[in-house]
Amino acid sequence: MTEIRGVGIGLGVAQGPVARMAEPLPAPADEPSALTPDEETARVTDAVAAVARELEERGAQAGGAARDVLEAQAMMAEDPTLADEVGTRIRAGKTGEFAVHDAFASFREQLTALGGYLGERAADLDDVAQRVIARLRGVAAPGVPDPGHPFVLVAKDLAPADTALLDLDKVLALVTTEGGPTSHTAILAREKSIVAIVGAGAAKDLVDGET
Repeated sequence: MTEIRGVGIGLGVAQGPVARMAEPLPAPADEPSALTPDEETARVTDAVAAVARELEERGAQAGGAARDVLEAQAMMAEDPTLADEVGTRIRAGKTGEFAVHDAFASFREQLTALGGYLGERAADLDDVAQRVIARLRGVAAPGVPDPGHPFVLVAKDLAPADTALLDLDKVLALVTTEGGPTSHTAILAREKSIVAIVGAGAAKDLVDGET
């Protein structure tokens, strides 16, 4: 059996079949918009507001540290600097989807370069971007799978909104290939006493159903 190493969060042992998180939505194509800049801006503004409200509602439902984390994510979604970056791209003729993807990716690179606590907020930013793009496309954002039985959740990283509302009757443990001990995933896993290992790169090769 292959040994997979990562950073353990909290204490405990769990065993069960793997269920992998759905892959992120494919990146939007860089193609000209068929709408006016004003129309694209209105679409993005509505989508961002809807995502921010959803995160706040999830936070209120979860309470505790999760509420603080999700409220911070909602503020991130409505960050004026990001809105300006998205607007610049829309005025250049890009679609709302591509403008959000590209602006958030640029901001993510800046956070990652800073490292430490701010670097670990990059995953939170990815989640907000995915939710906004999904809203613009009229599709569901990738979320926690439901195979119909208890499972060990394996993911690249887990969005705070998903970690906050994990069904602990179903999710036996959590393994992420990225993230560290100060990521929001780790903070929330600790608070909810979820058996978790983060930064376990080799877990990328685990497949659904494997024990």
